[in-house]
Amino acid sequence: MLLIGVDSGNFWSIMQSRVDVWRDVGNGIVKSFVFGIICTAVALYQGYETEATPEGVAYATTRTVVISSLAVLGMDFVLTALMFSTA
Repeated sequence: MLLIGVDSGNFWSIMQSRVDVWRDVGNGIVKSFVFGIICTAVALYQGYETEATPEGVAYATTRTVVISSLAVLGMDFVLTALMFSTA
């Protein structure tokens, strides 16, 4: 079937030949492990430093989510650059 000038059979055969399952799965496992450590470390630190009040817990929870999200985004950029570099 030809869709927008691209033969779908040819497209999928090229895509399948370029996928290295073991490398891609390995990269995903490494990234998941690193992201888990980052989120755990941020949550532990924020929980340790919080005030023992409902407001303090709410503030620490919000900070944990924001900091973890930004740290995971940044580390994803770094890990992707390292994992897919050709050097």
